Amino acid sequence: MAHIQWKDRYNINFREIDAQHQGLLDLLNELSDHLDGRKHPDTVTYIFEALGEYAQTHFSSEERYMRAAGYPKLAQHCQEHVFFVNRVKELSKSYDPGDPRVVDETAAFLRDWYMNHIIKVDQEYGPFLKRALPTAAIEGILLGLEGVVCTLDTAPLIQAMAEGSGKSEDEVRTALLEAPGFLTQLESGHWDLERFEVEWTGWAGQAAAPESLASAYGASYSPTPAMAQLAARLKQHQPVALVGNAAPWMRSQVLGRLGLATSFTANALSCEAGARLPDKALLLAGASSLGLAPGACILIHRDPACIEAAQGVGMQTLEYTNPVMLMAELRRMGIGF
Repeated sequence: MAHIQWKDRYNINFREIDAQHQGLLDLLNELSDHLDGRKHPDTVTYIFEALGEYAQTHFSSEERYMRAAGYPKLAQHCQEHVFFVNRVKELSKSYDPGDPRVVDETAAFLRDWYMNHIIKVDQEYGPFLKRALPTAAIEGILLGLEGVVCTLDTAPLIQAMAEGSGKSEDEVRTALLEAPGFLTQLESGHWDLERFEVEWTGWAGQAAAPESLASAYGASYSPTPAMAQLAARLKQHQPVALVGNAAPWMRSQVLGRLGLATSFTANALSCEAGARLPDKALLLAGASSLGLAPGACILIHRDPACIEAAQGVGMQTLEYTNPVMLMAELRRMGIGF
């Protein structure tokens, strides 16, 4: 199948969606290069999976924007998205490089769908998005902490709390995240560390070991190296803030220990702002930390609830999938790094 070449007239002039449309096109063209059977079948399977995953991320963003803009054909559009995802799964399962009919059918479907849906159908909602949603120049970037810049695994903290209290790990997990919610209370700023120690003593029946718990909290976070490097590169072109739910130990035990403190222009942490994501107040604190209005910022996050909250305060958004896809989208949007 001949490559489909991107043309400026395909743009709907909404930066995130245009970048994602080009990303889909890159995957479709890559898949077309492998359909002739000259590549290992595992490679084709991988690209099919990548196409399906990226399409679902794009459709999620697109539908969220259309819903926010009050697009009247949203239900019909969603049905087309479901059809595409299901059809890609079917074609992936039936793919046989030795069967010319299947190869031709796959190539024809992918080309026809892109040309008809992306280039024609999607053009219809463009004016609705431009009227209802922000498209101002991007002056600052908010990067999500958990799931973007870092991964969080609470196992070290749970283990340390179990050892320090004599409670089971299941009991600790409940106390940490649900009731009384030691971690969420710290992250929300409702408790400071002094109040935490008092509450811990009452729950555990013995005094807390603050240094041990702080160290375990730090060990619960692992950096995403590519994203840490990207943050530093982005910072050279525009201000970048780290935004996320964090306990008071975050600055010393995580940002300092992982060398992330200098990667950002500013940090908006929930324990200091008094609000946990997806609360809009933390996002506004992130924009304020950069000295910018919300409409001049773009949030990069993987949580749909946070994306929706950001759009609710007038921010532009990018739904994070992985560093490679993100960098490609940033380039297409003209964001320097």
